[in-house]
Amino acid sequence: MRQGSKKWTSGIVAMLLFSSLLSACGGNKSDTTDSAGTGSDSGSSKKQVEVTLITWESAEMNDKIMASMKNFEQENPDIKIKLIPTPLDNYGVKINGMLTAKKAPDIFMTGNDMLLDNASKGLLYDWSSMEAQDKEFMDGFYKGVADSWHYEGKLVGLPGLLNTYGIFYNKKAFTDAGLTEPKIGWTYDEFFADMQKLSSKQGGVQQFGYYAPLDPFYASLYSVSAGGAPFADAIINPTKVEISDRFVEGVEKYKTAIADGSMNPPTFDLTNVMSSFKQGKVPMTLQGQWVADDLIRTAPKELEWGFVPMPTGSSQTEIYDAVGWCSPTTVENPEAVWKVLKYLDSKMYEEVLPKTPVAPAAYQASSTAYFDALKAAGHAEIGEGIDHILKSPSTLPVRFLSSWAGKANPFIEASWKNILMGKAPVTDLNMMADKINKVISEAK
Repeated sequence: MRQGSKKWTSGIVAMLLFSSLLSACGGNKSDTTDSAGTGSDSGSSKKQVEVTLITWESAEMNDKIMASMKNFEQENPDIKIKLIPTPLDNYGVKINGMLTAKKAPDIFMTGNDMLLDNASKGLLYDWSSMEAQDKEFMDGFYKGVADSWHYEGKLVGLPGLLNTYGIFYNKKAFTDAGLTEPKIGWTYDEFFADMQKLSSKQGGVQQFGYYAPLDPFYASLYSVSAGGAPFADAIINPTKVEISDRFVEGVEKYKTAIADGSMNPPTFDLTNVMSSFKQGKVPMTLQGQWVADDLIRTAPKELEWGFVPMPTGSSQTEIYDAVGWCSPTTVENPEAVWKVLKYLDSKMYEEVLPKTPVAPAAYQASSTAYFDALKAAGHAEIGEGIDHILKSPSTLPVRFLSSWAGKANPFIEASWKNILMGKAPVTDLNMMADKINKVISEAK
């Protein structure tokens, strides 16, 4: 799931625990003692290999993961999986410190941008030889998903779970407004017309028809779907950003929606939007698919809600990103680690996702368990929408993944909100792009 958002995640913590983490991960290599799944009747005289693993999950989720990995150990008695306990803060800081100290575990969870940053520093194991030998497995991922898990042509990790983004809507709000519920393939014209019809101002309180964050990457969906250029020209290491006529057209539509109260302004606090959605006060809101799990479990039974992908223009284009797994260059038993990685991405998710249906697996066959769990909960439309998103012929970045992002993003912050609220001219988009392109150029 998405880093910095609600998903399975959080991180690990406290510097005073760092030294214990390092010592715990230092012996990540092999062990000759018996353990679960490696009894003396295994019939194998092989020296047992230990593969160490760190996740950013909760203790409850780690228990589910390790319960599945016990099945792996039974199938592979010469491999023992050792989960390294992790605190819940500053995950990236801790992992980076362990990588630098050459004490990182054999496998650790990572986000896409964290992966690429560590790969650029030469800290990650290159799985290209395994990729070449295991083509059937690699072909099992959703098309294009594994592309951003390569760096300079090398496979430096495997995507695990996918974050998709679409619109959760209140069915009663649509019925009361005399509107047809949105379906896969609905248009931007319908989208903007619906949000206007769903907005109201009663008792001096503004209710927007659509609640969402908006940045250039989401505006880019409109541009590309309408036949224009994307804001960023590539998911990994874009060479430029561009403000096309279609991009400006989309920004103008959003500006109008904000001005007439159809959509929240960019300064609006969206912290409690899902709480308001559960109370039936939000007609439409842009969210990651992971909120569906919470709605299924905790939304009032009388709340009728649905999910639909973002609208389209002349063609479909979508945004999604992934979290997954990678390994340090210090791995000593790559064959064993690769076996574990494959199991994590396939069988483990097949066993865990039905119990915690928060995201589809990047490995397409294993995502079926997630979709089946949604069907069983009475929300097959979520799985249908997500599958539609993941099969999109065109995908765009959800944010800058490159190491120079920290220098580029302030230029968006300085201009974007004022442009959307009409406090700065739309022509300032070109100035913003010029400054970002200078950052990209200087980073080459």
